[in-house]
Amino acid sequence: MSRSFLLKNRLKALLWMLFGAFMVLAVLVVMNRFVSTPEKEEALKTASFDVQKVVKPKPKPKPKPEPQKSQPKRAPQAPLPSIGSSLSGLDLGIPAFDMGAMEDMGKSLLGDMNDVVMTADSVDVAPKAVSRSAMEYPKKARASGVEGYVTMNLLINEQGGVETVTVLESQPLGVFDEVAVNGIRNWKFQPARYQGKNVKVWAKQKVRFDLN
Repeated sequence: MSRSFLLKNRLKALLWMLFGAFMVLAVLVVMNRFVSTPEKEEALKTASFDVQKVVKPKPKPKPKPEPQKSQPKRAPQAPLPSIGSSLSGLDLGIPAFDMGAMEDMGKSLLGDMNDVVMTADSVDVAPKAVSRSAMEYPKKARASGVEGYVTMNLLINEQGGVETVTVLESQPLGVFDEVAVNGIRNWKFQPARYQGKNVKVWAKQKVRFDLN
């Protein structure tokens, strides 16, 4: 190939390259115009607005306060009469109380005090044993060397006799109970006294059983 032929081919290739570049630029410009046009229209639409004047409403006139009606003055109340002074001169018709009659009335309401059973700590003089009958030591307990005690609650009448016996505590349990209950029924007591009179009373009594 000759050198002139190579130069021609190179020039042709260069021209086609320039032509291709120009066409690409032309296409880009055309596309930009079509794309930017709606954006500008939207911008113009959003930018256009009407300016309206805001008219403030006129304030309503305040109603005038009504004049207050003057209340009629009340006449001063008459002072209350003194209760002490008014009662001092009145006869209410209440009879005077007789203290003796009041005591008789209390006795009739409370009943006969002789039937009341008191306790040893509530009387003026507590009962006291004056006669004690000997109690037989249980044979089995003596043979075994057993010692103990029995605590009982006694109902002592106005004459000092034992009417009722109740076992409160025993040690050992059930060993000396029967002997103690039967034996203490025969005891005699100085009666309890309240306000100068013999009274029936509940009292506790403890009986020990020792081998000495």
